[in-house]
Amino acid sequence: MTQGATPLSPHAAATAGIPWTGILAGLAAAAIWGAWPVASRFGVQQTLTPMDLTMLRFLVAGMLLLPIVLRRGHGGLGWGRAIVLAVGAGAPYMLVTSSGFTFAPAGHGGLIIPGFMLTTSTIVGWFVLKDAPDRMRWLGLAIVLTGILTMASAAVLDKTGFEALWKGHLLFAGGGLLWASYTVASRKWSVEPLHATALVSVLSLIMFAPIYLIRRGTAFLDAPVGELVFQGLAQGVFSAVLALIFYTKAVSILGAGRAAVFGALVPGLAALFAYPALGEVPSMRHLIGLGLVAVGTILALGILRRRRHV
Repeated sequence: MTQGATPLSPHAAATAGIPWTGILAGLAAAAIWGAWPVASRFGVQQTLTPMDLTMLRFLVAGMLLLPIVLRRGHGGLGWGRAIVLAVGAGAPYMLVTSSGFTFAPAGHGGLIIPGFMLTTSTIVGWFVLKDAPDRMRWLGLAIVLTGILTMASAAVLDKTGFEALWKGHLLFAGGGLLWASYTVASRKWSVEPLHATALVSVLSLIMFAPIYLIRRGTAFLDAPVGELVFQGLAQGVFSAVLALIFYTKAVSILGAGRAAVFGALVPGLAALFAYPALGEVPSMRHLIGLGLVAVGTILALGILRRRRHV
């Protein structure tokens, strides 16, 4: 210790070395994403279609963040890489997953999407980023996947699980794979969170708007004003902008594998949020699964190990 330095208090010593900024950013992203399946399911149950939701999401986000792209361009990333990010977390991801909500409940999407994302991000990150999980992280991931499977059993026992299997569930799985590609790519290319979010939003608007205008014209404007405002905020501001900024920040601090763990919190949060909003009552399996995911997340992030080794 340097002469004159103030000794750390026991609490400060215990928390030293824990990347709380990354952890808090990941938790904020998980909370928003937990509410996103509920908002999307609500939207497709009302007036808007999956294409409407996608257009509204990136019209709002793209226009908000357009000045950043006009000022900075691709920021040295390259347009090819920017398009890869936009495919993984932009319009294709949104269209695939929101289509799934026309066939399956919000809780199913909140389960399958992060489950596929977590598994794929960990495996691909291991080989591509050389981010090999240690023993404690493997244990945490095993507990997380056990929690996801516990929640999955509730979906299987629910008759709607079988009805949605070949449509909604496959679409959710595809969405999880797309998001995993964004997770690994953003870490490999060391993208800056706000700029990455701006590129994803603006490129998604450019790619999707012509398709939407040809297929749907301005149909989304026929929806009630209140519904447009709600979905514009939920999809375009919170999910497309704030959550992606938080998540990309978590990836930059924690790495692709550890940051992906936060996605595992989404199933339980989605089930909890869907209860008051949509009347989809969470089962005991959902609650037990959420508890297992929470414990596994703590282990996978290495919080207990850091405290013990201080």
